[in-house]
Amino acid sequence: MLKTTVLALVAATAFAGAAAPAFADYTAFNDTDSIEMRDFQADAIVAELNQRGVNASSVEDWSGLIRAYVTLEDGTQTMQFFVPGSLEQVSL
Repeated sequence: MLKTTVLALVAATAFAGAAAPAFADYTAFNDTDSIEMRDFQADAIVAELNQRGVNASSVEDWSGLIRAYVTLEDGTQTMQFFVPGSLEQVSL
């Protein structure tokens, strides 16, 4: 039991350490990013938006902004735009 608990804690700590750089700075995706890196960054941004109360299902780079596909409380889906880095919502 103790061995399993220790292994779980080590795995959780390793994952948190790997995820930390993605949360450090939300920059727009660029052409030199690998597909895996873009997916990882997108997943991290979706997770952060969800933690902030934005029901985002996916994100992508859109002319220097982050475009998020968001499901509203009434079930409709909309696009919302955010500033890379701060994830402040932008009205267009």
